Amino acid sequence: MPSDFPDWGGQYNDKQFFPLFDQAELAARLGSLMTYDRRGSVIWQYHFEHGIGDTGPGGIGVSSTAVLYASQYEFPPFACKMQAGGAAGSYYSVERRLPVPQPALVGFQASVRLTPGVEEVRHFIYHYDGASRWYANLVVNQRENKLQVWVDPGVPVDLIDPLTDLNSGYYFAHLKIVCDLSTHKLVRGILDRHEFDLSQYTMVVSADAEAENLRGRIMVFSVTGATTVCVVGSMIFTVAEPPN
Repeated sequence: MPSDFPDWGGQYNDKQFFPLFDQAELAARLGSLMTYDRRGSVIWQYHFEHGIGDTGPGGIGVSSTAVLYASQYEFPPFACKMQAGGAAGSYYSVERRLPVPQPALVGFQASVRLTPGVEEVRHFIYHYDGASRWYANLVVNQRENKLQVWVDPGVPVDLIDPLTDLNSGYYFAHLKIVCDLSTHKLVRGILDRHEFDLSQYTMVVSADAEAENLRGRIMVFSVTGATTVCVVGSMIFTVAEPPN
């Protein structure tokens, strides 16, 4: 709408005085324009166009690194290329922390592109409530060709077995996990066209007095010590997710 002009029509009725270039704000206003699963309202999304410094990069292992990557991306001009290796248990991860939002049903989605040799990619959602840490994660387990979810009491549950080798796809796969922060029950898990009702499961809990926050984390993990690489294309948080 025009601004600071009377409603005279004419030369002003076809002009936009305040164009909106912020795509995250546009997605939040209009609904999810860029997510693979279009449920929920976007409250934060990132495609690494401004680097990786604001996504809490960190890892364990001498050769574990993360860099901006322009050769493969889901949204130009960059993705984040993470490498884990050097010893068994090495990993690299990026994460984002947000204030705990309302309403309670929230989702965390990321797109990942696996390269040959990847052993595990883990997709976490955490809720710190001031007294406890609650979490669950989807695991792309390429060693055993499974998609798994980690749930209370800290055990993996197979969702897809056998899982098609995602290394051979030459595309970004999309992982999403939705939970209810008021009950810490899971709602659903998603890998591209595959959707799973997770409402029978509860998030894993441990004592933790860290300040309240919501956190999403993507990790590439080396089980055997082999070098393993994963490219992350996007990270997205949503709220107002519908129940199953």
